[in-house]
Amino acid sequence: MIELFALALIRAQVAAAAAVLLIIALRPFARRLFGPRRAYGLWIIAPAAAAAAFFPSLAETMDLGAPARPLGVWAPKLVMLWLAGCAIATAILVLREHLFRRKVRQGLAGPAVMGALWPRIVLPADFAQRFDAREREMIQLHERTHINRGDPIANLAIAVFGVLGWCNPLVALAQRLVRIDQELACDATVVALRSNIRADYAKALMKAQLSVSTSPLACGWATHPLILRVSLLNRGEPSLTRDIAGFLTMTFLAVAAMAIVWSVAPRGPDYSDMPPAYTPQMDPYTGAITWVAETP
Repeated sequence: MIELFALALIRAQVAAAAAVLLIIALRPFARRLFGPRRAYGLWIIAPAAAAAAFFPSLAETMDLGAPARPLGVWAPKLVMLWLAGCAIATAILVLREHLFRRKVRQGLAGPAVMGALWPRIVLPADFAQRFDAREREMIQLHERTHINRGDPIANLAIAVFGVLGWCNPLVALAQRLVRIDQELACDATVVALRSNIRADYAKALMKAQLSVSTSPLACGWATHPLILRVSLLNRGEPSLTRDIAGFLTMTFLAVAAMAIVWSVAPRGPDYSDMPPAYTPQMDPYTGAITWVAETP
């Protein structure tokens, strides 16, 4: 089982990396054709492709092609290394969240949304002094839109995906890009609800960019490409037909990615020619231990 899990883990990292490269190539076109909200949906392709690597492949099911070479003694070492990396990545994530929450208590963080299961809006202590009434309205509208869209839960899923792919540099890049696309999608949702606020919203956006950075789990305004965000505010909303076409396209790409990973993954190792494994058995009467070969 460890051998099979280690091989699936390697395939999942390769599939995730390939999916991220595909998404990076498609993002500008999806944004132009279907709008930022559907372009943000492209990122479902990466976890879908990675998850498909853990299912029995087409070659395994149909007994096609040559089997892969066993990892042997490297399999448990690889799994232990991956688990240790996941533990360290989780500890770093928890530490960053702790530091952010300490800044929240000090009134130095925000505007942002924190909390995945019970999200709440976080505002800095000088919020009323730094922003005028109209800007405060825009900022709070933006943060409420994050909550209504379910972005805090999405950030938790993004963080988990980053922990599981800690050894994959393209997964780290994806974490950065998906958060940018999330903000662009939230901006598009806000101006779609109230199209007459574009100018005021852009002003609030520029001022809020001066805020401190947020945690990996929070939805914040800082550290995002300002010029791109402001320029997209001037674009019109995609028509209903294009929006539906975008949803169907993203769904098709996710299913196609899973199908491709399932179909191209090689067979697992053939253990029939390997020497038998032995397990100890103790005689209940004499206490003597004998080693018995396991039957496949």
